[in-house]
This record gives sequence, structure tokens and C-alpha cells, in this order.
Amino acid sequence: MRVGDVLDGRYELVEKLGQGGFGVVWRALDTRMRRPVAVKVIGHHGGDQAKAALRFVREACAAGNLSHPHIVTVHDLGACVLGDRQVTFLVMELLTGRTLTEVLRAGLPAPEQSLRWARQLCEALAVAHDAGMVHRDVKPENIMITEAGSLKVLDFGIAQLDIGAGGLTTTGTIVGSPAYMAPERWTGGRVDGRTDLYALGCVLVELFTGARPFGGDSTPVLMYQHLNEPPPALDPARFGLPPEVAGLVAELLAKDPADRPADARTVERRLGGTGGTPVPSVPSAVVPPVPPAPPTLPPAPPAVPVGPPPVPAVPPTAVAPAAPSSVLSPLTTPPVVAAPPPDGVRAALRERRSAAFRAATAGESVILLQAVAQDCVTALGAADRDTLCTWRDFTWYLSRAGDLDGAIRLLSTVVEDMRSALGPTDPDTLGARYHLVWCIGESGAAVTAVRLMSELLPDLHATWGPHDTRVLKARHDLAVHRANRGDLQGAARQLHALLPELARVLGEGHPSTVQAWHDLAGYQQRLAEAGRRAPSGAARRPRISPMEAVVLVRRLLAWDFATDQEARACITALERGTGLKGVAEVVLNAPDHVSAEDLVEEIFGP
Repeated sequence: MRVGDVLDGRYELVEKLGQGGFGVVWRALDTRMRRPVAVKVIGHHGGDQAKAALRFVREACAAGNLSHPHIVTVHDLGACVLGDRQVTFLVMELLTGRTLTEVLRAGLPAPEQSLRWARQLCEALAVAHDAGMVHRDVKPENIMITEAGSLKVLDFGIAQLDIGAGGLTTTGTIVGSPAYMAPERWTGGRVDGRTDLYALGCVLVELFTGARPFGGDSTPVLMYQHLNEPPPALDPARFGLPPEVAGLVAELLAKDPADRPADARTVERRLGGTGGTPVPSVPSAVVPPVPPAPPTLPPAPPAVPVGPPPVPAVPPTAVAPAAPSSVLSPLTTPPVVAAPPPDGVRAALRERRSAAFRAATAGESVILLQAVAQDCVTALGAADRDTLCTWRDFTWYLSRAGDLDGAIRLLSTVVEDMRSALGPTDPDTLGARYHLVWCIGESGAAVTAVRLMSELLPDLHATWGPHDTRVLKARHDLAVHRANRGDLQGAARQLHALLPELARVLGEGHPSTVQAWHDLAGYQQRLAEAGRRAPSGAARRPRISPMEAVVLVRRLLAWDFATDQEARACITALERGTGLKGVAEVVLNAPDHVSAEDLVEEIFGP
């Protein structure tokens, strides 16, 4: 799809606004009504994507029946052929304003305003719940504050009609944001309106205080916190809130859904019953603005090149070398059994882990491995080899289930934990490092993938030898990452050196050798075509050095500004210095796993 395409002879695509869930969102013009609209489009590619399309239609129909001032309005639902693709699309009102995430980045709203928005959010959820719809992804990024100051709930695109199902979609993918997921979502329990109320409690804490109730920096830590830790007590006086708010938030964040308020209308009435009279706030440090978090864009389930490593057949006495007492945050580490566990405990955990590999779908494997990993932490310790390998396998299935960004976030932590506990060249660590590079490459961060694979290859070579098939595959992968990064010359040189070794070790007719020849021919053809094309104009010449650009990018990523004027000056300096308008938006939307140095290398080109 591109700008100018017209869906169903009516909706002209004007500008791509973003991507998330199963769809791409466009700003469009309704040529019949002559009004701007937002259009969410999903293509049909068979298999899981076809199931996603059916689910998209079902949920769009349900969302279209919701009519409320604080829920985004659905205008139309249709399907058409665009080029050679069958697409389904949803037409919604086009909102102008900021997400709640962006609002909070600028500082805490006044207590009266926060309470008003909280009641509006409750009203929207109450209407949806009355219609049998559970949102399942209530978070600040899915809440819009319009230019008129009113709240709108966005994206019921992952909502599920309340039929008692758990946290899986029809494709077996766990859907939701870890920082706001209720305990029953982690354990695969029943999901209903009270699940949204838990997420509402998380959002209210952030709206009232500027901080989330749980600050874990990885998925396993957040899972443990949501399942086991009580949230910090809210001090209303500090933030100028009515005293009744503290008890209400504590009830919303109850681990057991039965202990939460009955429904969203009850919460709205109790918020209204506070009288809107906050107590004088105690002076506190100003909450510094932070850059926006990149959106989570679940891709189609990737074709992982290798399967999960087999469960290690080491005897129970062959434990990992001495390591830190915990790979989790010291403040959130679950209790660890001091004495070595009985042999039967470790064997039973390994059997459950193996059984998870045999589940019908990747999503089911994810749920099973979550439970095994949590039990491993309790029974074996967080730094135990079996615990770490279970978390590693969990990320493998998470990427296969479609949550590539979640897999990268968790696997980055797991890799560092394995480095500390097992060593950087341990075979299990090498496998985790290899899969992390693959995930990052699939996410589109080719520069980061090139850097990490270049760091990994010497360790693979030293551990497995130069002619091991895994080493040869990694060298081929590095060439592909270089080509994706735009360095066709480097990719071609690498394949030239690799091909004789592939032919000698595997044979000229082996699929890996044939694929390398095919890739080399493609890169050479692209280089030849580029050489024949006349230059369209003068080459862009950056006015600043890469080192100067790194300094500016780091300031943007940390949002290290005292005033809006400082921020605008930094953005202007980066755009003028690189000659690229809009480069600051690219920086702020970059995934967490892409460093400032990698961003600058991407900006400056190969």
C-alpha cells in the first residue's frame, strides 16, 4: 500500500500514521463524505494472517456497536482487492491530540484533571463491558487526550468478546503489555472485565504519580511482581489527591479478581464520590519528562532458523560455575531455596519443559514455559542453568508466537544473566546470543544485528571451530544483515569468501551453498543496477561528525532538556547537521535495543 491508493473506491490513503497489532493505520480521506478519517488495514496472506483477518472483522463489528463520547467512533468496515492483495479495513474517526503517554512525558496533570480523566476512562470501559467486550490492553499508549481535553479509548483491535477465554488470541499469541497485565493474564486464567480493572489500576497509579506500580525492567521480573508482590502504597497527600483514592487503587490492583471492585461503573461512582477536593500536596521533586516508548509492533510469526536447544542431559551435580546470587533485580528476586533440590525436582521440571516443546501452538508453549520458569526460579534459583535455559526457550517461542519486541526485551536480559552465570562462550549462552541477533535482525535493526553478530562470530569460531555448520550459518547471516543495512559491497565480499568453504564442507549442491550463491548473485545484480543509475542530485553531506551526532541523539533519548526551547534547539541541530528532516522522530521511535551509536551509523549510511 502507498499514498494515493483508494480502498473500495472511497477511502484515499494520505499518510501512514503507524502500525500495531495486526494492522497498519493510515490517515485517509473519505471522498464520499469529504472528511478526514483513520483507516486500519490488514492484508490476507493465508494461515495465521487469514485467522487474524477473521478475528479483526469480528472485533471490528463488535467495536462498531460501541457508541460513547470516550470511545473512538467506528464509521465503516469493508474489504477490497488492492493490487494483487485482498485487504480488510476499518474506518474510524481521526483524532487530534496526544496519547496519555505523551501527556505524562510533559509532566503530571493537575489532580482535578487526573480525576476527571480517570472517571472518563471508567465510563468508556463500563460501556464496553456492558456489551460483553474486554479491551485486554488498557495502557497510556491506547488512551488519547484530544485537543479539547477529552479522553478517548483507542484500539479495541485486540479485544475479545467475553466468552471466558484466557489471554490467547486465535493464533496462540499472548496479547497485551507486560507492565499492565493482570495476574490471571500471566497464568492463562479467565479474562473478564475485572482484568481491565487491574490494568486501569496500573494506569491510574501512573496518571496520579508519574510512575508505574511495578518497575521491573524485563518480562520475567514484571511477571513475578504482578503475580506475587504487593504494589507500593499510594500516598494521596503527596500528590494532592483525595484520601479515598489510595484504597480504591489498592482494590483495583488486587491479585485475585474477586477482590477487585465489581465493575467499572462502581469505580467511576467511587471516583466521583471523592468530591474532587484534593488535599494540599506536599512539595516533591518534579517528575522529569521521558522520551516516548516505541510502539509494540507484533510481526507475523517468523520462521525461526533453528529449534530450541534440547534440554541439557547434565547430571544434577553438574551445576553452573559460581555466579551472582540473582539474575533479577535485588528488590524483586523471589525466594531461592538454599539447599540443593532433590534430583526428582530437577527431573520433573525438565520433563515439563520438554512437554512445553510439544504443545500444539507456539502460544501454548509460551504459557507452559512461563509456569516452568517461575517454578525453576523458586526450586533451583534464578542463576541455575535450567532456569536460564527455560527463560531462553520461552523467548524462542515468544518470537515464534509473534511478539518479537517482547522476545528481544526479555532475551537481552537473559543473555546478560547467562553471561554472568555460565560465561559468554558457554554453548547455552552462545545459543541465546545467536537467537538475540536473529530477532534483532528480523525487527529491522540491521546495524545492531551486524554489530552483535560481528561480536558473536569470534566466540562461535573459538568454541565450535571454523567449519562447524553453525559458524558457517552465522557468517552467511552476517552477510544478509550487511545487505539489509545497505552495505551490498560488504555482503558480496563476505559471501565470496564463504562460498568455497561451504562447497568444501557441505557440498556444492547443499541447500545452504545454493542459497549463498543465490544471495551473492542478487547482491551483484543490485550493485550493477545502482552503478548504471545516474545520480539524481548532489549527495547529502552531513555538516556534523558522527561523534557530534551521537551526543545529540543521546540527549534526545534521555530527553535531557530543562525547557521546550532546549529540546527544539537539539532537534533543529540534529536535522540541520545530518540534512535529514524528521530524523528526531526516527530517533525517538527507535526500539530500546538500538543504541545511540547504531542509530547514528544508520543515519550516516554505510
